[in-house]
Amino acid sequence: MNEKKWFRDAGALIAALVLYEIGKLAGAFFAQMLREAVYLSVPGAAVGGSEAFPAGFWDGLQSLLIQLAGGGIVWLVWRKELLGEFLNEGRRTILLCFLAVTSALGLNLLLALSRIMLLSDAFRETAAAQAAVPVWMGVLLYGIAAPFSEEVLFRGMFYRKAREAFGGEKRRWAASIFSALLFGIYHGNLVQGIYAFLIGILLCMVYERAGKLSAAVMFHGAGNLAVYLLIDVWGIGEHLPFGVGAALCALLLIAAACCLKPCFGAGEGMKKEC
Repeated sequence: MNEKKWFRDAGALIAALVLYEIGKLAGAFFAQMLREAVYLSVPGAAVGGSEAFPAGFWDGLQSLLIQLAGGGIVWLVWRKELLGEFLNEGRRTILLCFLAVTSALGLNLLLALSRIMLLSDAFRETAAAQAAVPVWMGVLLYGIAAPFSEEVLFRGMFYRKAREAFGGEKRRWAASIFSALLFGIYHGNLVQGIYAFLIGILLCMVYERAGKLSAAVMFHGAGNLAVYLLIDVWGIGEHLPFGVGAALCALLLIAAACCLKPCFGAGEGMKKEC
């Protein structure tokens, strides 16, 4: 391992994380300034926002701007390294979206059936905040902004740089576990941490096989939207008997497993980018 290159990559990761947090702070500051400006100009907005804006609007807008600013500043600084084209294979794209939806829903149902969320007050607070966001804003936030922002940092920077630092092709699993672990920790609670770690491994596989950051963003967005719309908005999981939920969970995870070979069985991987 080239020691100078290792320190250079480590420095790039630290710089990316610092810039990501600075961008998030800038997004939060801009959202607060916008909110105060609206309070001064829109009648009724200052009274909890209930007369002028739907519940959860400002929290959703702040999260949206935070994600766009955090990911955007990292993208701007490292855009030459991160720039990639969208997938050209229509069949592979459909399979990746199907894998994203089935794996995301299956893992969410598995965690729900385990009752692990009862151990995490932080998760319940986060879930309530997510459900309170207006649907149109939730689609933008969880389907576009968050996937873009998180993939730029965790796959585009952390996984890619760790893969190079750990020794390239032969150490890609170590890099996957490293970046997925950071991805899980970054979510800040036990339930989302476990889910993010497992999905993070899949996202590294998607990025590795497709060789394009846009593939990971698409996969991430498809999974997020499925969970947000079906579970957070429509509350499907709340109305399922345990037996039905367990059967559906098994069916979804089996369907996801059946997609693994068609999705990852062939391809050039990231060789063009490394």
